[in-house]
Amino acid sequence: MTVSGNAPGASPTRARVFYRLHWWLGLALGAFLSFMGLSGAVMSFEDDIMFASSPQARVTAPANAAALPLGMLIDRVMKQRPGDRLLSIQVEQAPDRAWTAAFLRPEGGRNHRIWVDPYGGQLRGEATGAAFFATVRNLHRYLAPGGNKGGIGHAITGAGALGLVFFALSGLYLRLGQGTRTLKDWLRPDFRLRGKDLYRMLHRVFGTWLAAVYLAIACSGLWWSYDSYRQGLTWLLSDGPLNHEAPVRSKKAAAPDAPPVDWDAAWRVARQRYGDNYQSALIFLPPPGRDIHIRVLPRHAAHDRAGDDLILDGRSLAIRRFTPYAALKPGPWIINNMDPIHTGMAFGLAGRILFALASLGLPMFFITGLLLYLRRRRIGDS
Repeated sequence: MTVSGNAPGASPTRARVFYRLHWWLGLALGAFLSFMGLSGAVMSFEDDIMFASSPQARVTAPANAAALPLGMLIDRVMKQRPGDRLLSIQVEQAPDRAWTAAFLRPEGGRNHRIWVDPYGGQLRGEATGAAFFATVRNLHRYLAPGGNKGGIGHAITGAGALGLVFFALSGLYLRLGQGTRTLKDWLRPDFRLRGKDLYRMLHRVFGTWLAAVYLAIACSGLWWSYDSYRQGLTWLLSDGPLNHEAPVRSKKAAAPDAPPVDWDAAWRVARQRYGDNYQSALIFLPPPGRDIHIRVLPRHAAHDRAGDDLILDGRSLAIRRFTPYAALKPGPWIINNMDPIHTGMAFGLAGRILFALASLGLPMFFITGLLLYLRRRRIGDS
């Protein structure tokens, strides 16, 4: 949002400092943020694309046949991959949808998610495009195809998120320097303009339109960039125990005297609360004796991550804690929805589309800013 002039109440020197920083950092980070925007837009509808392109995600239910009991299905799945650790099973309410088994990926990155036939227990393979999206995600978060968390790429993506916060806020600050304008003047694009006036209009008007979206994307993206940021935000916003992180990588061993979990009984506890009023249920598989975490997505959930959390005692299967998504207070809601906020999913389909378009728009800001910079260099006004 490159502008000239002074913001009301600000000294000319301060406005010029912000202007220079906005300009120089834009040149330094513009290409990188353009890549981040394009890769983020690719991932906006990742699950939808993989499901639509994966015939293995759909099954044909045998006549008058029910899905296997959960315990039997888990046994059959584990026998097909005896050397791998099974972390969770996702149960689907729709009879024509395959269930999902998640296996630990030892080398890091997102766990292997494999479709399962719920009627026979056969593994049907990963989703079409899973490897592609895994690479895009690792590049987006760590600038490393293998997902090297903590490396130089991870530090760069964090700096990029901080830069995006600065661009959104400084652009709005600098635009105030244009003086008092009506809301219509601030937000209305004028495509009759040409040349530098068109570039400046695109940079300013669409920067104003999308500033709040970029702040949401950047502030949520910092959740994965800095542990101190995540811990501080959790301390600030939390209101009691939270389940925003699924306990899928716990290294705690099973209690030595704990009997094997009766998974059919555990699933019955969840079914007694919901009946058939659910879309899916993600059942995490801890060692015997550990608490059991079940995340249930109700039939009319706000979005695909708006699940209720059930925590069962690992021995008695009594409900120790129930956290309905609809009852979350604002702070816990933000923490539980960090990824949906980052993608716009938390704001419905319109939010996902808007956030994807905003991500695709980042190259436009780099290009228009670069063109304005080159023009200023040509006329000697630097």
